[in-house]
Amino acid sequence: MKITKNKVKELAKLNQKKYRELSRNVVVEGVRLIEQINHYGIELEELYSTERFQNNSFLCKNNFEVTEQQLQKITDTKNPQPIAALVQKKKICLKDNNFILYLDGIKEPGNLGTIIRTATALNVDGIILSPNCCELYNPKVIRASLGTVFQLPIEIHGIEWLKKSDATIVSTAMKNAEKILAFSKPQKIILVIGSEAFGVSDEILAISHKTVKIPISKNIESLNVAVATGIAIFQINR
Repeated sequence: MKITKNKVKELAKLNQKKYRELSRNVVVEGVRLIEQINHYGIELEELYSTERFQNNSFLCKNNFEVTEQQLQKITDTKNPQPIAALVQKKKICLKDNNFILYLDGIKEPGNLGTIIRTATALNVDGIILSPNCCELYNPKVIRASLGTVFQLPIEIHGIEWLKKSDATIVSTAMKNAEKILAFSKPQKIILVIGSEAFGVSDEILAISHKTVKIPISKNIESLNVAVATGIAIFQINR
C-alpha cells in the first residue's frame, strides 16, 4: 500500500533522540541489516520500500511503498538504501554474568556499535553502559552493530551497580597497569573500557581490583577504543 504524508511525518520524528526515547520502536535501514535483525528473531512491525524493491523476501503484514524522497525523510541518511523497517526495541535480561563489559562514557555511536558487535562475536555475556554513554538506539549505533543491539543483553547502570557486584572489576588504563598478556582471567569479570577522550574515570579506577593495558608501539599514542576493546576481550578469553 502507498504510505501517507502523515505517516512519513510521524516516522521522521524517530530521527530525533527525544522521540526515539518516547517510542517503543526504531527505524532500521538496508537489506543486510534487516536480514540480520530477521535472523535474530526480531519481528518487522512495518516495511518501507521503493517500487522496484516491493517484491522482496521479507515477511511483513504492513508493507508500504515509498518514494526515494520519502525514504530520505524516514531514515537519517542522504542516500538511503531502497528498503527500511520499523522494529520494536528489545530488552534482553542479563542472565549469565561471568564476563560483563562495562562501557564508561563512550561517546561516538560508531564506536559503541562496533564494540557491541565485537562483544557479541566474542561471547561476552552482556554489556553495561554508564549513564553518560551515547544513546543505544542511535541509528549509527544500530548500523555499526549490524543489529546486535537486539541480540545482546545491554543495560544502563552507574558506578553503584559496579560497587554492588561480586565480580572482579578490571579496568583498562595506560599507566600503572599490568600487561594484559600476563593477565589471568578470574571466574567472574567486569571489564571496564573508558571513553575515547578520557579513559576510565578516576571514580571507577578507585574501585577496580586490577588495571590492565595493551602494549603498543612507542610511536603510537593510543588505539581506537573499539579496536582496543576487541583486543582486550580476545586476550582475556584466551
